[in-house]
Amino acid sequence: MELLVSVDIKQTGDDWYEPLLSGLDFLPDGRLVAVDPWNCKCLILDDRLQIQGTPYKFKTYPYGVVCLSQCELAVTTYIEKVCLLSVGPDNVISLTRQIRTSTKVFSICCMTTTHMVVSTYDDPRPVRMINQTSVEFDFDRVLFKRRRTNLMRASARMSLQRTRWY
Repeated sequence: MELLVSVDIKQTGDDWYEPLLSGLDFLPDGRLVAVDPWNCKCLILDDRLQIQGTPYKFKTYPYGVVCLSQCELAVTTYIEKVCLLSVGPDNVISLTRQIRTSTKVFSICCMTTTHMVVSTYDDPRPVRMINQTSVEFDFDRVLFKRRRTNLMRASARMSLQRTRWY
């Protein structure tokens, strides 16, 4: 493996802490989307990892992010909501709507164009499926151990079990 580009994202005047990027995904055009839970932001970065436009500021802590389409994002948050955001060609991020969840969610990925899979914590069901109209589903044919998962396990589990969902 070869390092192509690296950058230190600096703390800005409205940041409470030094940035920490917890969720990452790529828009189809190559721009990188990242969430910074410590400063409650969603950022767009170019191929040189330079921040583009003005970051979107949440009123709560964002955790995971996934690109749903050419210009639509879904971001999990601390307050049992998934925020749907739109990204303009000028890198302006705006809130489209919020999906309330029945449990605390952390990581997120796309299952289909209309369904997302989220990892849970403080819930006996480790993963759930949710659609864009706020309907939640359990996995019928996948057996998971029945135990409550803490936040650190929730973040690691999504990448380890992703191949089992398809």
